[in-house]
Amino acid sequence: MWGLRAARLFDGFDFVDDPVVVIDGTDVVSVGHHVPDDIEVTDLGDRTLLPGLVDCHQHLVFDGRGTLEEQVVGRSDDELTERARSNARRALLGGVTTLRDLGDRGFVTLGLRNDPDLPTICAAGPPITPPGGHCWYLGGEAEGTDQLRTAVAERIERGCDVVKIMVTGGAMTPSFPLWMSQFSEADVRLVIETAHEAGLPVAAHCHGVDGIAMAVDCGVDTIEHCTFFTDAMESAPPMELLDRLAASDVALSATWGNNREPRYPAPWAQAAPVIQDALGRVHANGGTVVVGTDAGIHGLKPHDVLPYALPTLLDAGMTIEQALRAITSSAADACRRPERGRLVSGLPADIVAVDGDPMVEADALTRIQSVWKDGSPVNDE
Repeated sequence: MWGLRAARLFDGFDFVDDPVVVIDGTDVVSVGHHVPDDIEVTDLGDRTLLPGLVDCHQHLVFDGRGTLEEQVVGRSDDELTERARSNARRALLGGVTTLRDLGDRGFVTLGLRNDPDLPTICAAGPPITPPGGHCWYLGGEAEGTDQLRTAVAERIERGCDVVKIMVTGGAMTPSFPLWMSQFSEADVRLVIETAHEAGLPVAAHCHGVDGIAMAVDCGVDTIEHCTFFTDAMESAPPMELLDRLAASDVALSATWGNNREPRYPAPWAQAAPVIQDALGRVHANGGTVVVGTDAGIHGLKPHDVLPYALPTLLDAGMTIEQALRAITSSAADACRRPERGRLVSGLPADIVAVDGDPMVEADALTRIQSVWKDGSPVNDE
């Protein structure tokens, strides 16, 4: 056994009075308790210990260079696998010890899940989308009852951790506007119910207000982006919809976190404060808001970008504890990996040490000093 001590320790829920954690092998033995004299404890000084961070939405096959289609077209599965491996490693070095990949091509990320040098990966495979729909070039096109059932069945057979459905259009595929629903309510319900029968959660890509309402009514597990777009963004989304989201068990995976000052193009510049206010209202009324950075889609979102989301969570009205939960324990729960994102006796020792105090300066979280995955130090080789 061995231990770590720092000036501060957040266990995934709250800050602990005695900031020390004891590890034995791959697991946490104790947090915030007296340490026996015969255990070697490393004192990290003015740093903060946290659970490994959890990103609810990444794309490991994307590298941010060019359009999404350009990033994958003409690349072999082997090339995309190695790119995904490299991106996952970057995420781990950046403190992201658990991530959910919500859209690859050819199911290539499934083969990375047992690599001890990578984060814990929850993989969806190619997202289900209609012909020509958002991210059609990832290979998940399906329409009609038979094709949709077959698509879900394939993901069950391959052992995916989650099913991803593109309920609405997306900004980076021109075929459907952001706010337009790509599937009927019956289709969305079919996908969700078929996945749930096999015990698989469903993540729904939703930008449009109508698509968001459809997803929550059909019983989806997480709503990705949840940006409340209509064909104009001058007004806030309906309060009735925000109340339904807050009262539901659906986790809203906010696409926050950029590694430098963003230059939002229209309509994002206009929409950003509306989205932040709406998700803040859902959180204030008891709803669950976590972070899925969408890492990989462009240069502002490399795969280690999650720590940069903390200021936006605070701006949305969260306390520092609530904001940290949104990228640790609450995010792990949304990913159906409740053993991750928390420092609790008997659970895996995923640990991050950052330089400084996130309670005083939010950017302290971006100063990653050390990472441990399953009790082993992660080194930049």
